[in-house]
Amino acid sequence: MQETNNNKQPLVPKETSVRNSFGELVLAIRDWFWKMFDLQEGLDREGTIISIKNNKKMQGANAWMLGCSIMIASLGLDLNSPAVIIGAMLVSPLMSPILGIGLGVAINDKDTLFSALRHFGLAILIALFTSTLYFFITPFGQVTDEISSRTSPTFLDGMVAVFGGLAGIISTTRKDKSNAIPGVAIATALMPPLCVTGFGIAEMMELIFSRGEMGIEAYKQALNTIFGIIGGSFYLFFLNSFFIALTAYIIIRVMGFPLRSYVNEKEARRNRIITVLFSIIIILPSTWILYNIYTLQQDKQEVSNFINDYFPEACIKHELTPVSQDTNKLIVQLLGKRISEDSIDYYENILASDYHLHRPVKLFPMQAELSMEDLKNSLKEQRQEVVTMLEAERKQAQHVLEERKQLSVELEKMKSDSARVSKGMQLIKEAFQEELQAISYSDNITEIKDTTHITQPPTFLVQWSRGRSTKSNNQRLEGILKVSTELDTFRVITY
Repeated sequence: MQETNNNKQPLVPKETSVRNSFGELVLAIRDWFWKMFDLQEGLDREGTIISIKNNKKMQGANAWMLGCSIMIASLGLDLNSPAVIIGAMLVSPLMSPILGIGLGVAINDKDTLFSALRHFGLAILIALFTSTLYFFITPFGQVTDEISSRTSPTFLDGMVAVFGGLAGIISTTRKDKSNAIPGVAIATALMPPLCVTGFGIAEMMELIFSRGEMGIEAYKQALNTIFGIIGGSFYLFFLNSFFIALTAYIIIRVMGFPLRSYVNEKEARRNRIITVLFSIIIILPSTWILYNIYTLQQDKQEVSNFINDYFPEACIKHELTPVSQDTNKLIVQLLGKRISEDSIDYYENILASDYHLHRPVKLFPMQAELSMEDLKNSLKEQRQEVVTMLEAERKQAQHVLEERKQLSVELEKMKSDSARVSKGMQLIKEAFQEELQAISYSDNITEIKDTTHITQPPTFLVQWSRGRSTKSNNQRLEGILKVSTELDTFRVITY
């Protein structure tokens, strides 16, 4: 027979009730997260396809906007100004052609794919022509930090492209489209490296025109450097473009865009395999470059420890650079110290045995020479340091003198107060010879009440003879003390 309560309702075990409540809470949290990150809400599939197809064309206004943005970005690279580069990204129309490539592959629309590839190629040609023209005619044209940072692509640069492409395609698929900010994110990954490629092409053209003005070895070295700039920057551009298109492809497939034509399972599997293999081929070089950069940074830290251990004061500058896949070069500029040829092997052995280096290091010590201008600047800095130190000592001495003066004033005041108090106590003893047994004085009494320190005013402790602690005697005693001691405030405690 089933147990029931007073209302004739079946009793539910407490454990089962708690379990059901917890399960409902988990389901509610899951539904909340699912709704919060649901990409289906606000999705506009038809509008997305139309928008990407209409904006992917690199002609007319888009071509002019691309040329202007490339020119602004080239100016920013040449001036080493990140703010100018960011300004160029605000007007760059590079997003749609790359999203068009991802869209064409994702929905199996070959016409869209080939059209996007064609306009993407036109965008590359426009960008390279504009940037090469600028860097060929500019009076500056030096390798700035902004340029050099775009010549060594790594896996982290690919991550910038992934999240930029993710923001771009998600924004494009919304009913209330907003392409400006995602376009900036994508342009961040694409425009600067493409402009650096134009810089490398302009440098190669100038090198060809000035070939007769340099030796063969110098010409080969300059050519290798330029090839490194062109290859590294364009690989970075290609790497980022691939990741943006791949991200667009994945998101479009996840959101269930309809295929334009039927694709059987065999062809779909082949497309997935090709995409994965191509992704691996693209990622591996950047991963290797990232590993080399990471190991070089670790070696630089070890070299800095070596410099601090053996040349803490003599070394004014040191630089570690790779010269091959398995060797680094360490240039050390020393002031007031020379390293003999015999000692170079000794220090290289120390670097190899006592420090954790990924690659052997070849040491190249250099004797630093200071010019007259550098010497003047050094003496000026030292003089300024001495003046600053003397000024600080003068202020400290002045502070000490002021403290001494204040202490002297307080000491004189204490002596004067002590003399007046002694005189007042002597008058009290003479006035109350028989009535008064003892009188004492203290000017530094601190009482503690509820962990709070309270400083009391100067205090007189008076002991009267039996029966003499009358009101009139106390008033007379306080009057004598007030006149004789000249104290503003004081206490009289009698017993």
